[in-house]
Amino acid sequence: MVKVRVGGGVVNPSISEFLKRFQAGTVIFREGELGSEMFIIQSGQVMISRSVGGQQRELAVLEKGDFFGEMALLDENPERSATATAISDVEALQMRSADLDSMLRRKPDIAIRMMMKLADRLRETNRKYEELVGKSAEAANLTGAPANQGIMAWALLTHEASGVFFPINPTGETTLGRHDPVTGVTPDIDLSGLDPERTVSRRHAMIRAGERSLALTETNPSSNGTFVNGKKLAGFEPHPIVHGDIVQLALVAMRVHVLPGGE
Repeated sequence: MVKVRVGGGVVNPSISEFLKRFQAGTVIFREGELGSEMFIIQSGQVMISRSVGGQQRELAVLEKGDFFGEMALLDENPERSATATAISDVEALQMRSADLDSMLRRKPDIAIRMMMKLADRLRETNRKYEELVGKSAEAANLTGAPANQGIMAWALLTHEASGVFFPINPTGETTLGRHDPVTGVTPDIDLSGLDPERTVSRRHAMIRAGERSLALTETNPSSNGTFVNGKKLAGFEPHPIVHGDIVQLALVAMRVHVLPGGE
């Protein structure tokens, strides 16, 4: 029995013949080819690339739980818009439209996770477009940039084993998790470098700063857990944190530091 993973969720299909294996270096499909299947990665890594100026340019590196090739099922034009290549040995679920429809009927929460990922991709595309437009406008009226003015923060998270520290936004929300190679979205506090086993979810938790107060909320109930001083938090319920508290996301533990004058 194969466990199918989609964006952190798990579902057991009734049959396993959908599972395909690709050796490292195998081109799963090429840009411009016609396609009628999408893939959900169960293990290994896949590089998505596109031809730009006659050269292949990497767009993203996908891993367990990511999906690709979905446009062949969602769009009336089945032509592949990019090339997918196995970086390492890969196991992936290959699904046609009828297969996906059957799985979503049995497990509708998978559809929600897929929509969330697609929304993230669209949001990141819009962000990059706005960046491009902004740079074009700035180029028309260039002025000298001031020197670094420092980082505003009255509280930090410190990873004492490595000496790395992360400032918490002085107002509003600070997101915690790992960089998402599919959407290009990076949380305010990116724990990728401290989490080689990838136990932290990409959108794991959030800290909200109020009037000299902090509250931690787990934003992904399918994560490996969020803890304050060893106590596991319930999903989506804010928990106050103060100076000296130990905040742990999956296997990554950090200490809360409120700077002098910040209490």
